[in-house]
Amino acid sequence: MFKEQYIRDNDKLHAKETLLMEIKEKNTREKIALTPKQKFVRYGAVFAAFLLVAAGVFGALYAYRGTNAAATPENATLSASGAVTEITSYDDVYAMIEAMQSGYSNGGIVAIGGAAMDGAMVKTESATVEAPAAVAQEGAAAMDSNVDYSGTNVQVKGVDEADIVKTDGNYIYYLAASQLNILKADGANTSLVSSTSLSADDSWWGYNSELFILGSRLMVITQSYNTVWINDVNGGYENNTDQTTAVIYDISNPAKPVQVVSLGQSGSYVSARMVGDYVYLVTSQYVYNLVKETPVTYIPATTVGAETKLLQPTDLYIGGNPQSAAYTVVGAINLKSGANFSSAKAVFGGTSQLYANADHLLLAIAQYNEETLPITPDKNGKNVQITNGSNSTDLVLLGISEGQITKLAGGNVPGSLLNQFSMDEYKNVFRVVTTRNSWQQRIYTDGVDTYEYDSTNTNALYTLDQNLSILGKIENLAKDETVQSVRFDGDVGYFVTFRQVDPLFAVDLSNPAYPRVLNALKIPGFSEYLHVFRDNLLLGIGYSADDQTGATQGVKLSMFDTANKSNVKEIATEKVDASWTIVGSNHKAILVDAEKNLIAFPADSNYYIYRYTNQTFELAAKVNMTADLSSWNLRGLFIGNYFYVIGESGLTVISLTDFSVVTTVKLG
Repeated sequence: MFKEQYIRDNDKLHAKETLLMEIKEKNTREKIALTPKQKFVRYGAVFAAFLLVAAGVFGALYAYRGTNAAATPENATLSASGAVTEITSYDDVYAMIEAMQSGYSNGGIVAIGGAAMDGAMVKTESATVEAPAAVAQEGAAAMDSNVDYSGTNVQVKGVDEADIVKTDGNYIYYLAASQLNILKADGANTSLVSSTSLSADDSWWGYNSELFILGSRLMVITQSYNTVWINDVNGGYENNTDQTTAVIYDISNPAKPVQVVSLGQSGSYVSARMVGDYVYLVTSQYVYNLVKETPVTYIPATTVGAETKLLQPTDLYIGGNPQSAAYTVVGAINLKSGANFSSAKAVFGGTSQLYANADHLLLAIAQYNEETLPITPDKNGKNVQITNGSNSTDLVLLGISEGQITKLAGGNVPGSLLNQFSMDEYKNVFRVVTTRNSWQQRIYTDGVDTYEYDSTNTNALYTLDQNLSILGKIENLAKDETVQSVRFDGDVGYFVTFRQVDPLFAVDLSNPAYPRVLNALKIPGFSEYLHVFRDNLLLGIGYSADDQTGATQGVKLSMFDTANKSNVKEIATEKVDASWTIVGSNHKAILVDAEKNLIAFPADSNYYIYRYTNQTFELAAKVNMTADLSSWNLRGLFIGNYFYVIGESGLTVISLTDFSVVTTVKLG
């Protein structure tokens, strides 16, 4: 039980829109205008809630002392030796989950194989969806190749990531407060073309909503639920299961978007990537109350309209050392022409982080390892029971190609990952940066039990081959500090750890079997996000901090000279007039374009546009967005000679010639 609670609480800590957005959506629906005092109370409550979640994670680590769980070897992989069970039916999956929820684990490997089952169908009570329209053609929303415009800030070039705003060079598509806004981008003549409500009778449109565009197709991704009927001895009852919904619209006429199809996938939304015409939708499904006679309660499914199709046993990948009854579900959808899922697979284990390039999805699944030793006398003769624990991460590599998904390999590394930037692939080698928490609990059993507890953090970098076997490693870096940001750039990796000062590590990865630290630059504060600005320049955005106490002192920009990897230097800094920025939690909120010399991002309730010239950051524009409840939904983009800053309250258009405001457009 405590293991499952640990994993769930850990996922909450890493969720990208957490408690802030829950409160924000509630305030938006009720149209509350917060005073400064109310904002203080509101964010104080959020911070208190965050501490409660963190305490839950710590409590789970501290309280659980099960004797059945063995420590996972640091080099364990999904292909390690162990008991093998062939899965040929849903009953086999049910038995495994039931045993897991009963606290039993044989520590072996469960391999998927066996005969494929017929595509099981379950009729649901989801809303009826319009029949798919014909294949969308390039229409009014097609991009203008003669116009220079920005895209979403992504980790891998050519792999798009879902976000709340997109542009095709002609129109701006913005999603917030359960509403899709389409604006014609035309400088001083910019205007709102349409606003489409995304609420529906049988769906809850959640705060995770993001979108993609491709030609004259637009996809909205949002959290919803699927209602199924459960038969039992009393006749039956309705059951709502978490579902992520991808709704595709035809935007050939931007003034009147037309829904084409609604596709559902089991689980809560994690993230999505688009490669070519295909969107790969990733969700995390926890199994709670499983009913043996109703597989939809414990088997992932896809939904089109009122029909739900269960994944077949051959679509389920189960291995390693599962610690919670959860799946990571990956569904592929052709955005240009698709009316259904091209394919769907599920990996047993809930992920909160993923890396994607044009060929691979690398899933990271948090693990918790502990070993409780028998009661024995210590060196002083006191009887003590020692429990040693640590964290690790299971990695699962999936191949993606034209909408088809295949499992390629599995592995494990010690420690946990900060975010998607902690993973990377270069020249067929994967690189992963982790923070490992190791702890020991001692229970002295003579008389009244007394407890002692110690823990420590260390950081590491691992290189892995295509089988996810470890090639090389650097361990035990920056004791009692944690990773704050990571960025890989070819044969070099950069990452920041922090306790009181900011060590920026530069690591030589040219020989994957023997990675080596080249530089460890220590400066006050830390960078939460790193971005290669141009050759030999690395941009950092984070916080300045007191070098004695580590207390943060406001948002800070840094520019690092990386020409000499063995002697990285901070050559420029800028203290931003703001106490907080979302960029460290959501990289899609920042726009960086070295060619146009733009560094733009939200902080507090403002949007800042900086330029970098002669080793100096210059503030070009500051847009006040205090009408928005928070800066989570603030974005900026450029089209041609204009910069557009958009939030729930409206859009501000700025000239890139002199950075003056040329017009504003009200939304809502």
